[in-house]
Amino acid sequence: MRQQKFKLKTLFSVMGLFLLGIGYTYGQQVQVSGNVSDDAGPLPGVSVFIKGTNNGTATDFDGNYEITAASNAVLSFSFIGYKNKDVSINGKTTINVKLEEDVSALEEVVVVGYGAQKKKELTGAVAQVKSEELLKTSTADIGTALQGQIAGVNVVASSGAPGAEANVMIRGLTSINGANRPLYVVDGIPFDGDPKLSINEIETIDVLKDGASAAIYGTRGAAGVILITTKKGKEGQMKIAVDSYYGLQHITSGTPLLNVEDRLYAQFIQGAALSDTRYGNTWTVIEQSPHFLTNNTDLMGVIENDLAPIQNHSLTVSGGRDGLTYSLTGSYFNQEGAIIKSGYDRFNVRANSQFVKGKWNIATGISFRVEDREHAPWGLLGNAIGYSPYQPYLDPDTSQLDNAGDGTGANNLSFLGYQFLQEDNQENNYFDGNLSVTYNFTNNLKITSRVASSYDNGTRITINPKFIAYRDDGSEVTSQRSRIRNLSSLAKKFTWENILNYQKSFGDHNFNFTGVYSSERYNYSEFFAEKSDLASNDITVLNGATADPNVGSGNNPWTQDRESTLIGMLARLQYNYKGKYLLSGAVRRDGSSRFKEEPWGVFPSVTAGWNVSDENFWNPIKNTISNFKLRGSRGTTGNQGIADYTYTPTITLDNDYVLGAGSNQNLVLGATQTGFANPRVKWETSVSLNAGFDLGFFNNKLTLSGDMYETKKQDMLFPVLLPPTAGGGQDAEVTLNVGDMINKGVEFALNYQHNGKFSWNTGFTYTRNRNEITKMSGSNKIIYFDDSSISGHDNDQDLVSALAEGYEGGAFFLIETNGTIKNEEELAEYQQLVPDAKLGDLRYVDFDNNGTIDINDRQYMGSGTPDFEMGLNFSANWKDLDFSMQWYGSFNSEIINGNKALAYKDGTHQDLVYQWTPQNSTSDIPVYRNATHNNYRGQTDYWLEDGTFVRLRNISLGYTVPRDYTEILGITKFRVYVAAQNPVTITKYDGYDPEVGNNGLSTRGIDKGTYPVSSQIRTGLQIEF
Repeated sequence: MRQQKFKLKTLFSVMGLFLLGIGYTYGQQVQVSGNVSDDAGPLPGVSVFIKGTNNGTATDFDGNYEITAASNAVLSFSFIGYKNKDVSINGKTTINVKLEEDVSALEEVVVVGYGAQKKKELTGAVAQVKSEELLKTSTADIGTALQGQIAGVNVVASSGAPGAEANVMIRGLTSINGANRPLYVVDGIPFDGDPKLSINEIETIDVLKDGASAAIYGTRGAAGVILITTKKGKEGQMKIAVDSYYGLQHITSGTPLLNVEDRLYAQFIQGAALSDTRYGNTWTVIEQSPHFLTNNTDLMGVIENDLAPIQNHSLTVSGGRDGLTYSLTGSYFNQEGAIIKSGYDRFNVRANSQFVKGKWNIATGISFRVEDREHAPWGLLGNAIGYSPYQPYLDPDTSQLDNAGDGTGANNLSFLGYQFLQEDNQENNYFDGNLSVTYNFTNNLKITSRVASSYDNGTRITINPKFIAYRDDGSEVTSQRSRIRNLSSLAKKFTWENILNYQKSFGDHNFNFTGVYSSERYNYSEFFAEKSDLASNDITVLNGATADPNVGSGNNPWTQDRESTLIGMLARLQYNYKGKYLLSGAVRRDGSSRFKEEPWGVFPSVTAGWNVSDENFWNPIKNTISNFKLRGSRGTTGNQGIADYTYTPTITLDNDYVLGAGSNQNLVLGATQTGFANPRVKWETSVSLNAGFDLGFFNNKLTLSGDMYETKKQDMLFPVLLPPTAGGGQDAEVTLNVGDMINKGVEFALNYQHNGKFSWNTGFTYTRNRNEITKMSGSNKIIYFDDSSISGHDNDQDLVSALAEGYEGGAFFLIETNGTIKNEEELAEYQQLVPDAKLGDLRYVDFDNNGTIDINDRQYMGSGTPDFEMGLNFSANWKDLDFSMQWYGSFNSEIINGNKALAYKDGTHQDLVYQWTPQNSTSDIPVYRNATHNNYRGQTDYWLEDGTFVRLRNISLGYTVPRDYTEILGITKFRVYVAAQNPVTITKYDGYDPEVGNNGLSTRGIDKGTYPVSSQIRTGLQIEF
């Protein structure tokens, strides 16, 4: 792998040196000078280029410029917020230019799926983000780059692990079965999940938010659609762009833990409170375990990799002539983890080309990606939080325990050493290619046929090497067995689409018809194998282990072999009259192999719009309110996001059974039904309504857009666990249509653009969404998620997140606490509920008044989903300086601090210094007793905290070297900058980070060993030739 990376780096370097050597050819030259201005005066920083070349300059602070060009050349003047202007030289030596503002952007084209539309003609809720905004973040993830950029798009980090994908939800929770991620479509090709493009490959991102806009993708559009257009070449001289940055990461917060002195003090007052003779006085403690004072182990300091580097380097070459254009982008992203034993490497290469000749248009796209990911050892953060500071330190080179003391401490260190040496590496090689052929029969009629194929080959190898720890006396500590695991996967997908487009105008009546037929086939296979007892740590292959081989495929729980197909047909008709009255209707019909008896679903949509500001009666106020449009839509989408083959039962041959009696007993192979069929499972459908407006003021310098929406989800798909009486064991489940859900919300986007010597732009977004489960089928009106346990107890007693009728998905249901038992009177009263309660214990509220504290006392206490979100973006340019910042706020969400619960349970949290004692009887921090005591139950509100936060997502300051100094080297742009990501977070949350996304539903807002999000500072440069 390293050799492959070195070869790619060498290739990029050679390309760069070769292209830098290309010179420029000039004709008869003249010196041209002049001034560029607008209605308000001179304009600094205007780009002045010789058209068709990369030669150019920029105006100074007074709007003046000078350039040498051929006497018959054409000068092109461009500036952000103004219309471009071309002027022929015709031998002149002085050319003054006045630019007109162009802040309306209503003629801009946005991608809407199987086509494009002018913004003025849009009737759905569609938003666009351009590449320059995405490049302001240092991330390998597209979702993270979108955070706070678009109203209605909720982005929360799933974790801070290198290369981790953010959870992206468009207009709230759209499914309860995990199918909440939007559909990604890259250059017209749908992708299953995040396509993991380099940000440098992307030209624009268009987001289809309303159901009607997304309905043209049928079953795959229920969670919204993200349309990505990658960079394409343009005719003209070859252009080269280099983008590079290097930065450092830092974890800014954490769980406050005890040092050894505080730990001994907390243990002493605990012993006094419990009348424990072991801790009657500190001298007894030290006499029994003298190493307590010689050790002061900070395991968090060991596992945190402070100032871990992050870097990205990209090279893009583009150009074209005679109808052939091309663009080639290669990039390398590397991120070391802020936690040890983790990291991420990624190479991306993309080549796009297009050839136009006569009536033919042929486009190709090829992408190759190599990923290397090192996963942090399982439970590493949690083990470090729960580790007592007086436990011994382990030298990883000698396996020698320093002052190990008792056997318990040595055994704990032995396990941690085993974790520290673990290697968990995953490699993915990805390739996709597409070919699109368009034939224009007439100016009005064209047909496009597009094929695409992708291939993803992954391997994940986990190695736990042999590890033997020794005490100071030379005795061996029992250690974990060495083991190697190999999980290999192969995913293949083939897509074929045929698109017919016909557009025709009859006077002021404009029609556009689109017809689509598409088919997809997806294959996925997985194979797992493991063995134990490695002969040597130097032999890291399966054959290097000697015991307990375990292999599987097909029905083995660790492996899969599956295939699915999807067929779709679409008809869409768009109409407008004079561009004022807009109407669009579409019908999509999809067939899925995942449904047996009802494989087909029909998804209609209709949208309408009215450009009110184009009416004659609007003219008197048009100078003030320059644009006003009303929009409305209704659309139906589907969801097939369930496992394959749920309509057929599965039986596993993995249980032994004893037949016979006495001496005639025989052990025979038994079978268990682990998958129960539901052949009548049907489509999950969503019906969405949207009403919106677009306003522009003062020639659209100030714009405001707003939307109000409602989405009703019916027949939600969910795998339901069956009781053991069904005969399928504890993991048996069946997929059912379990209920209905609704999302309601409002969103606003405000933007202001000011042009001049000091140009600036600010944008504000506001999103409020309300989610509710309106119906749960059957008698069970609440289903707890089995992965939402807290405090390490994996049973129903400690599950905290659920689906419940009348509440949002992933709502928290917890037992209320009422402080500690502070005196004998409170103790006597509380012992009526809990007879064995003692002074200093937590008091729980008997919510159902049945005279006992049990799981039925849980009550609703919010969720990890915020009530509303806001984003604020600001950018400014003055002379050669540029500045930008992005703020994001998430309000009124809740977080369950599982790390705090773990630290309390293991007696390592700093709060325990202030626990209840007879001398500190007003404290609400319970007495520490033992890890399994009721004081540390997971399903209580004692761990619940306010998750509201406001964060400075990005801030950057850049300087562009004047072109007069760089053009002699053939450089048209040379910009350097410094930037910071997540440098400021304002929050009351006491844990690592308030941005706790996890899987986006069942564990959203549950912070238990989640890899923390780090802050970053970086410096970079951008060069264009």
